[in-house]
Amino acid sequence: MSNESDSDLDERIEILKQKYLQRRKRAPDVWAGDGHRSDLCDAAGHTLRDIHRTPRADMAEDEPSDEDDPPEETNVFCTETDVTLPSDLDLARSSSSSALNSRGTGIIVQSSGATAVHVYQEMLHIYEKLQAERLSQQVWAAQLCERERDLQQRETVFQQQQRSAHRLRVEQELLRRVQNLQQQYQQEKSDLETALKQKTKENKRMKASFDSMKELNDSMKKQLNEVSEQNRKLECQSRKVQARLENLQRKYECFTTHRSRETAVPKAHDPKPSKPEKPASNKAAGKAAAHGASPRLLALLLDWLVDGQLMEVRDGPRPSPQERCARVLPMLVEQLHGASAAAALEPSASLLLPSLLRCIYCCLLRLEHSSQHAVLTSTLRRLGEEVSRGSRVAPLFKSSCLHTRFLCSLIIIKTISQVDVLAQAVEVLSGAVRTDEGQALFLEYQALPAVLALLRSGSPGLLAPSVDVLLQMSAESRTLSSFLDQCSSEDFFRCASLFLRNPRLEPPLLEKMLMLLQKLSGIRKNKRLFEASSLHLLLQEMHRTSDRSQAFISMNLSSILLNLGFLNTPPDCHWSASQLAPP
Repeated sequence: MSNESDSDLDERIEILKQKYLQRRKRAPDVWAGDGHRSDLCDAAGHTLRDIHRTPRADMAEDEPSDEDDPPEETNVFCTETDVTLPSDLDLARSSSSSALNSRGTGIIVQSSGATAVHVYQEMLHIYEKLQAERLSQQVWAAQLCERERDLQQRETVFQQQQRSAHRLRVEQELLRRVQNLQQQYQQEKSDLETALKQKTKENKRMKASFDSMKELNDSMKKQLNEVSEQNRKLECQSRKVQARLENLQRKYECFTTHRSRETAVPKAHDPKPSKPEKPASNKAAGKAAAHGASPRLLALLLDWLVDGQLMEVRDGPRPSPQERCARVLPMLVEQLHGASAAAALEPSASLLLPSLLRCIYCCLLRLEHSSQHAVLTSTLRRLGEEVSRGSRVAPLFKSSCLHTRFLCSLIIIKTISQVDVLAQAVEVLSGAVRTDEGQALFLEYQALPAVLALLRSGSPGLLAPSVDVLLQMSAESRTLSSFLDQCSSEDFFRCASLFLRNPRLEPPLLEKMLMLLQKLSGIRKNKRLFEASSLHLLLQEMHRTSDRSQAFISMNLSSILLNLGFLNTPPDCHWSASQLAPP
């Protein structure tokens, strides 16, 4: 029940009170007749009917129907209605009681008092009914509150359902969009896979075509190489045959000259029976060879000297030094054979050997990079055999003369391909460079290319002694700067790069080579050579992957990269010469 219904009820009660007072004022007039009781009863009954009708009608009007929509918000105030009797009734009761107590009143006064009492009782009855109605209205108000709470709960549940439905709709929309995106992605993926398969097939076809062309090209290259190799072998055989023919011709000339000398001096008749002739001794053979080759050798050397030094102007072309060396070298080999045979019998004849070996070595240097070098293959082979074996008990490269040993070792390295003989020659060379004289000879005769050739061969038996030679030359001496200058070349750095890339390189050899590179890295101009040979990249990779337990190798690598500017080291990290020495 709302506030408006309570006020209407109070207003109707007030109206009934006014009507009751108005009728009471008219009561004295009515009580004069006999029908005053019936009128009063009718008025009371009407009043009671109005009172009974009014709240129920109001309740009927205020009660919401089931067909109407529930209100959004209902505020019910349950108040107790003041239904006490009006003050006029009390006055009437007091007046009636006074009238009863007074003497001399008539029957009319007694009748009015009884009527008032009856009205009072009726009003009490009405009051009790109003109290019961008020209690029923309070119960009804409590039911309305309960219904309102129920409606609020239903509204809350409905709102939650609406939010859930909205969320479900949003999720369904998102799911639909995600499914659309997935379908689009799958479609694009399938399209790309199809395109990729087509490209892959095309690439495979192109690769197959390229492989077939490459195989055809390789086969043609192989055939060309085979033909070139065969042509080179034939040319080498032709040059060997030509050189052999020239050697045979020179030997034949020497033999005919010797025979002519023997037949020129007739021997006296010996009556004794002839004895079998003994073979000529090594001394006689050496002298014969020396006497047979000396005139021509002397003539060639004199012509060379005159053309090179004495003649300032000469018309016409001159022979090149390589051609002169090619002419002189076979006779020098024969002269060396005779001189070594003579030195075996006469020690004084050994004084000629260093000069002769020196001339031979200079001729080899001249012929090393010329086309004449391949023509003299047999001569070079005989030269190597003469130096490594010879006619003496001890070969020339084991002579007591350091100069002779050094030159013979270099000649063997340049002419012999047998590993055991080369290893002996390198050992002799390594022993020679342990002295100051041997180091001076190493620089004088430019022996570094010969040692680098041994390193390039990659033979395990030659690597260790060759590196020992370089290590001895890099020791502190007066020839160190000259040796480092000779090593500051592209040829040496390419050889060092090839040496360090050897997968079977042992740590001791690596340490020795890194010592030499550490000293070369201290020269500023060598940085360009490190970069040109890609040696700095190799050293950086070795420094990154090196075993930290090998402290000496790690320190040398760090020092080299620090000198080249490829390593950032804290200022307090320095290495001394004693720290960089081999362990």
